[in-house]
Amino acid sequence: MALISAAQVHVDTPLTNLTIAYLQSTAGFVSDLVFPRVSVEKKSDKYYVYNRADFNRVGEVQKRAPRTRAPQVSLSLSQDSYFAEVRSLGASLDFETAANEDSALDIEFALTQSLLMRMQIDKELQWVDAFFKPGVWATDFAGVAGVPAGSQVRQWSDYVNSTPISDVTTILRTMLLRSGGVARPTGISMVMGREVRDILVNHPSILSRLNGGATVSNTALVTDAKLAEIFGVKEMLIMDAVQNTAAEGLAEVLSFVGGKSVAFYWTPGAAGKMVASAGYTFTWDNLEKASGFGVVVNSYQGDWLAREGIAKELEVNMAYDFKVVGNELGAFVATVVA
Repeated sequence: MALISAAQVHVDTPLTNLTIAYLQSTAGFVSDLVFPRVSVEKKSDKYYVYNRADFNRVGEVQKRAPRTRAPQVSLSLSQDSYFAEVRSLGASLDFETAANEDSALDIEFALTQSLLMRMQIDKELQWVDAFFKPGVWATDFAGVAGVPAGSQVRQWSDYVNSTPISDVTTILRTMLLRSGGVARPTGISMVMGREVRDILVNHPSILSRLNGGATVSNTALVTDAKLAEIFGVKEMLIMDAVQNTAAEGLAEVLSFVGGKSVAFYWTPGAAGKMVASAGYTFTWDNLEKASGFGVVVNSYQGDWLAREGIAKELEVNMAYDFKVVGNELGAFVATVVA
């Protein structure tokens, strides 16, 4: 006698309570974390810069005799400017796709999340291009595999010969001097790629600073906060953002945005008058419908789109300028690991 099978009594259909999407956590992005944000009303404008040398000059104070004037000094000013470029990305949903969509899907929401993620990755890449590379800061070092000379350090992946703690001490001292005493280590953010962080957590010189080193009964737990404490900086930020550089239709080519370098930035708690910083992020918040961080999400419908079979068009805009405002307040070490 033929029996009814399980396959015959059920037709497979997509689940209504589950879909899979690969969205990175924004916790791994640093472009909104390092430098203070300056909200601006205009797409472009200028700001004043006091001459740093005027505040530290010596040899001008004199003894003063009765009924004489104090020696007179002055300050000099210059101007710089920002320009908040608008960067944009969009997607559209046609009528047939919208009408045929299964209940488990929300394609409009998925498209919006995809646009925001791609824009965030692009923003991270723009941040790297502005701040995280050689030739930007007054203090520039490079990691080398052999014996270092001049502005070089031995790559920290060399666990036998490299000295990361001593290297950072030298870099921080150099920054403090070149900044005229402003860039104190307690106000410096140490920013690095994931590959650098993973080398450091296993470096013998780091482990030896943790409770006298690791043993079977006393495991050395290396946290980012503990690394910051060992290096004597305010905080440590890890660049975990991942990018896919392959064109659509080709196999993914994935890499960390941060690469194998490390940077040091002195920043204040917030932007303001007579406040120095290695960099600022100028966000044009008067852009129509801006969220307060220079980000706009638009949705368009209308006859002008319907004529092309488009039910809805989505668009994300960001308007910002990553600006170096004090190159003496930053330092960069390229290829600090092999």
